[in-house]
Amino acid sequence: MKVLHASCLCGAVALTLPDQFDYMGNCHCSECRKFSGGDYSSVGGLDGNKVTIVKGIDAISRYQKSAETTLAFCRHCGSSLFSQKSSSGKINLRLGVLDDVPSQRPAFHIFVGSKAPWHQIGDDCPQFDTRPPVCSSRVSQTKATTPDSGGYL
Repeated sequence: MKVLHASCLCGAVALTLPDQFDYMGNCHCSECRKFSGGDYSSVGGLDGNKVTIVKGIDAISRYQKSAETTLAFCRHCGSSLFSQKSSSGKINLRLGVLDDVPSQRPAFHIFVGSKAPWHQIGDDCPQFDTRPPVCSSRVSQTKATTPDSGGYL
């Protein structure tokens, strides 16, 4: 299996992970916009034990966003790295930190009901005002799960 490399802007943090995400999507909620500094945040979800910090473990700062979610970023350059779910250990890697091209692409948009008013979504991926319904066939093809089972952001 192909191994992907990821790093922060200053290079203090380096990660490796398999090129096999459980899902990839774009979140438009205000919290992800604030964490990423962009109109939305593109993420790939995978089990945390599949991500290896190969450099800079001491450079990673964490912010406890909620009882369930911790945000990780480089303490030197501020790059948003990932969020992690405490109940499942699932990591939502910010795709912008990838140094390699993954084999998958984001397949959905969530929280478009609170997207940045100036942003216009320009693809045909499914869009959900909040989270997708559990039984949505198109989204289930991405192997996405609901937050209650350790999935999205």
